[in-house]
Amino acid sequence: MNVRPLLAVFLVICAGIVASVFLFPTLSYLSGPPDVTIFDTPTTDPSVPAPYQGTKAEPTTVIQVDGAGETLPIQIWNDSPRNRTVSVELIHNESNSSLVTQRETLPPNGTLRLEIRSPGYLLKVTDESTQTTGTYPVTTDHFDCNSRFAEVRIDGNGNIDSGTVSTTMGC
Repeated sequence: MNVRPLLAVFLVICAGIVASVFLFPTLSYLSGPPDVTIFDTPTTDPSVPAPYQGTKAEPTTVIQVDGAGETLPIQIWNDSPRNRTVSVELIHNESNSSLVTQRETLPPNGTLRLEIRSPGYLLKVTDESTQTTGTYPVTTDHFDCNSRFAEVRIDGNGNIDSGTVSTTMGC
């Protein structure tokens, strides 16, 4: 019986085990939730699309989610003549973890801004006075060659709706 083929198979299996011990912890670290930075005295990117420039107050807070690629700005807007307290939760779909749980009181016409750099999130916005919750999923469709800007609007009655403005280039 020739021992060399069995020894070669054994060495290949051992090498695979050793490589996976070092490689998989590194890969699992990369697939975890990204870092989040919250700015209470924000400076915003002036590249907000034309329909939204100067139409709302500067955001009280900017929440940035790390990642690679273009930014999807999401503006949460209090479209009401009175202060409104909202709860914001950003859920990372892959890890099913809540990255952001923020409670914010927005002045009339006030905004809060999120800047997200990759797909795979669910944004939940709740109006505290009516307990109405609206959701906005951040999907791969938001990250193609088109420029996008999203808005979650809370009206004077506490109704929450959302929409996305996009350029219409053919990718």
